[in-house]
Amino acid sequence: MNNPETDKELIVVGDVHGHYDGFVEILRHSGLIDKTFHWVGGKKILLQIGDIFDRGPKPRQVDFLLDDLQIQAAAANGEIVRLIGNHELEMLMSNFLISGLDKAEAKIVRDKLKNQVLSYDWRAAYAYKKFLFTHAGVTHKLMKIFKLQLDALTPQNIADLINRVFREAIQHEFYRHPIFNISVHRKGPDKFGGIFWEDLEDLLASYSRSEVCQIVGHTQVDKIKIDNEKNIIPIDVGMHRKLQYLRIVGDKLEIKTLT
Repeated sequence: MNNPETDKELIVVGDVHGHYDGFVEILRHSGLIDKTFHWVGGKKILLQIGDIFDRGPKPRQVDFLLDDLQIQAAAANGEIVRLIGNHELEMLMSNFLISGLDKAEAKIVRDKLKNQVLSYDWRAAYAYKKFLFTHAGVTHKLMKIFKLQLDALTPQNIADLINRVFREAIQHEFYRHPIFNISVHRKGPDKFGGIFWEDLEDLLASYSRSEVCQIVGHTQVDKIKIDNEKNIIPIDVGMHRKLQYLRIVGDKLEIKTLT
């Protein structure tokens, strides 16, 4: 018999990029918030895959909403899991060129992000059951590196290792670990990128099949679909044009579509 405490419903939302109104629609459709923007999801978990900033019109509103909901969800024994995307990472590294915020506001966001990372309010990876969540995915090259450091290659072990490496990097402002790599397709020096900057095409090409089931954002796709061949599920559908999300309970995945 499954333990209900370990089978909490998980709602997974892709890149938001400042599209506050669409994000709110998804949160209401999934039963997480009411019309007054209060958490009504009980013990459910919301996981947002990263990249809430830039491009869209209301990135700070998305950020503030998630700040409030994170407190409310915790009080109800629910949880908000916020993953760092490449747009958050660039601000953490004080690279503001891709930011849609002015420099003064970007610095405020950078300092806030750093404090929240160090207090565990933002993460680089998350594990739920057999699923591993990162913003852009773990390539085969990275997976081989992790395998050398872990007793068993499980989603939880991988997520714990990534989060430890990430927090140490943020604390010391030292970004030399391969999880921070930028691929040649993104004008970086590496054949394959790290978990923030890897394009989906390169991620898929690096595997015959991923050892663990990965759920990723970062690269926009036409629609969410379950990829049983590569064991990798991309969920960034572009919130400005389509509203979709994943509902996961135990090992069961459902694709939910609003528009």
